[in-house]
Amino acid sequence: STQCTWGVRDTAAKISAKLAAGLHVILTPGIYLLEDSIKVTRANTVLLGIGFPTLMPITGQPAIVVADVDGVKIGSILLEAGPKPTPTLLEFGTWRAYAGSATNPGTLYDVFARVGGRNDPRIAQAYADSMLEINMGNVVYDNSWLWRADHDIVGLVKNGDNPVTTGIRIRGDNVKMYGLASEHTLGDMVEWSGDKGFTAFYQSEFPYDVNQGNYGDRGFVSYRLFPNVSTHEGYGIGVYSFFRDNVVTVANGIQTGGGPGIKIYNPVTVFLDGRGGISHVMDGKGGAVSQASRLSYLCSSGATHHGGNTTGTDGQA
Repeated sequence: STQCTWGVRDTAAKISAKLAAGLHVILTPGIYLLEDSIKVTRANTVLLGIGFPTLMPITGQPAIVVADVDGVKIGSILLEAGPKPTPTLLEFGTWRAYAGSATNPGTLYDVFARVGGRNDPRIAQAYADSMLEINMGNVVYDNSWLWRADHDIVGLVKNGDNPVTTGIRIRGDNVKMYGLASEHTLGDMVEWSGDKGFTAFYQSEFPYDVNQGNYGDRGFVSYRLFPNVSTHEGYGIGVYSFFRDNVVTVANGIQTGGGPGIKIYNPVTVFLDGRGGISHVMDGKGGAVSQASRLSYLCSSGATHHGGNTTGTDGQA
């Protein structure tokens, strides 16, 4: 059975009760100001938005919390950070406590998130430590855009307003990402500590409003694999810089622990505009991008790296 909700008429508690009763839930268009988390506790539950409903936590709790159960499907939802510091906007599973099911994975389709944009940060900031956390194994995420706003209703966002540290933290093993985008966070944009992960297409921009001391010197990167990750595949991993407000140089667009099980194919860094740039594509390899040379890429990772640094069409050294 399926239950439709009606925006501001339904609280998180009411929606969670319907889900706990075994119903699938369709969220109709509107802005849901959530006093608590929507809790998904049953296997094979569907939580689907139509017209991209906006879920905003207003008490510092995640908008959605998924228990360690298989086959949950969440789609077509916009998560928006609220006025209270929140650990994450969507928590999928308990931190590495559950392996999940390869034959009945959890799935996220067209789930987007933003921190800032609709607010005036001079009056009220939006806060989140991360936008999503995938803590259990065997989850598939198809089409995301995780955005810390670079502009809002009053103009350009500056000085670290609307703070969010990381777009997504992936702690579960065997997680697959298709069409991942994460932009402008004030730390690493993607942090991956789960093993045997997979990404097909990644797009990112470094934040516009940081400086060398609070960003470049702290070693932040766009796409980070922690040293415990021994096996990972990534295809088309793109990292762009537009350090608008200050001269900032970061050492790498991508950082991994290395090793033969890490396979990153066609990683690329691009200098879009601004100042500073990116010294290397990945793990100290690949040429720098800056105003002088705007494109650099590696053909693959693993045993052999092919460095590139060019403003033309052939970036292979």
